Amino acid sequence: MLTPSFVRDLLSRHDAYWESLRPRMKEWKRAYMTEFWRDPNLPYGTSANGTTAVPLVTEVARTFSLVEGYIGSIYARNPAVVMTPDLRGEGNAAVAQAVANEWLLRQRAQLEDASRLALIFPWAALRLAATNSPDPLRRVVCTALPPWEVLVDDTAGSWDQQRWVGVISLITVEDAAARFGKKKSSFRPRAYSRWLDSPTGIPMNGQTSAAMDLAQTSAEPGGGWVRIVEIYDLEADRLVVWSPDHDRDDRFIFKGVKVQTGASIEPAEDDVTPEEMAAQEQTFDGIPFRDAAGNPVVPIVPLYFSRDPEIPLRGYSLVGRVYPLVAELNLMRTYRLRGVRRMARQWLVRPGFLDQEAVAKIGEGVDSEMIECTTQPGESLDGNIIPVPLVPIPADIALHEQQVETDIQSSGVNAPFVSGQVTGVTATENRLLQEYTASSLGRMVRVRDQAIVDLALAYCAMLAVILDDDGEALNLPGVGPVILTEQDLKGQFATFALDSGSTPMGDAAKRDSLVQLIPALSQLGAPASALLQELVRAFNLPDTFTTPAAPPPELPSTPGESL
Repeated sequence: MLTPSFVRDLLSRHDAYWESLRPRMKEWKRAYMTEFWRDPNLPYGTSANGTTAVPLVTEVARTFSLVEGYIGSIYARNPAVVMTPDLRGEGNAAVAQAVANEWLLRQRAQLEDASRLALIFPWAALRLAATNSPDPLRRVVCTALPPWEVLVDDTAGSWDQQRWVGVISLITVEDAAARFGKKKSSFRPRAYSRWLDSPTGIPMNGQTSAAMDLAQTSAEPGGGWVRIVEIYDLEADRLVVWSPDHDRDDRFIFKGVKVQTGASIEPAEDDVTPEEMAAQEQTFDGIPFRDAAGNPVVPIVPLYFSRDPEIPLRGYSLVGRVYPLVAELNLMRTYRLRGVRRMARQWLVRPGFLDQEAVAKIGEGVDSEMIECTTQPGESLDGNIIPVPLVPIPADIALHEQQVETDIQSSGVNAPFVSGQVTGVTATENRLLQEYTASSLGRMVRVRDQAIVDLALAYCAMLAVILDDDGEALNLPGVGPVILTEQDLKGQFATFALDSGSTPMGDAAKRDSLVQLIPALSQLGAPASALLQELVRAFNLPDTFTTPAAPPPELPSTPGESL
């Protein structure tokens, strides 16, 4: 069972570990932001001696193109899942799938942000948090987190084997007092500062930084910020909250999970007040979010594209793998730039050979300009004015840049044809290259797909608690009108990720495929009535299309027609 002193030690070790990596994290981010030469402690264009001269440097956006190239390959355009029915008949897979997909469709930006963080830094996470809202389907929000804001048990061999996992965040004093029922005066506020941008680092052991601007802290809305650690104790099955900025840091400031439960709040003439939503809040002693087997569900989803083989939960950065090569490429480009800028057209002139007006004309470089020179009769101009010799840039510089670029390409997983290079290989070799690329990128896509599955399952577990015993009337696409209850979401559904799920473009592609399959299905003996029903369903046509036509009325017979 976690104790306040143990959580304090965990936070200290966590801060010490990431504090040692802070310079490296800053370098990786600056390389991605194309700010390789920018000193974060100085204004751009200001050198260390205080001058404002812009240094003669340049860089290539190689890190940005590398990261965004991966994002373009693994980005989920329309994240969705497919759920199969529970083997024991529990829950409703169709309803759970439709509800989860509707929520996942709104998390595209967070998935992209988390993927980008996981490529730049060692890993990233997606946090699901319960919030107050009149609509129960909007009471779960998702946020992408960098790794230094997640407290993990790095002694575990995998994410599921952890003894604890938590989230470190900064919230205002006013929000902390309202959420945890404490007095605002019992917190020691600090100024807001992002960890990666802060020059002084995170204060350790609850001690505020000496460089803190107290005037700015007191002037901020809510009276400043406090650091909160929300940690899931998986051995004791509970959530505890501790703060190094509280007066009694030898105690937890809150235990349990507070969730707004119940069905939708119907808006009256005025908007729904926070008091009405707070009246639905319920505090659970243990972790209330459970899967169908009764195991606790932690609403934190990791995203590891690469791992440290010895310590898997520390991750491994893609940008960190190629950063030395990117730094070398920027150095070579800057060397070449300075060499080219020094290739100015300069002249050596004998004193008195040109007057000031002639020198000015040469400097202006006007086309077809006539310049008179003072020479003795029959004297040649040779020796009176000659160009300054220039030392060309060695060809080894270009060869070195090409080698660095090759090393960057080989450190990734892209095959040559992906970057548009003509390889001149056979069709069989191209197929093998495509399979190799698909398998390498496929590993990253599988990580993304697993994150989508974990998000869907965690959302269903949280929504089951939010609904409680109340039902929610919904009209789900592909299902129809239903009363959503917590029992619909509790099932051991086999869940698979699906990109471009139930979207207009995806549905249009399915309809086109159905139209193309109809002739083949007819030749195989499929009943025409069944094909008609499927077309009506796919194109949302009126049901009257499937109603059998009435037989034509019989014409009355006239005398003399019968033989």
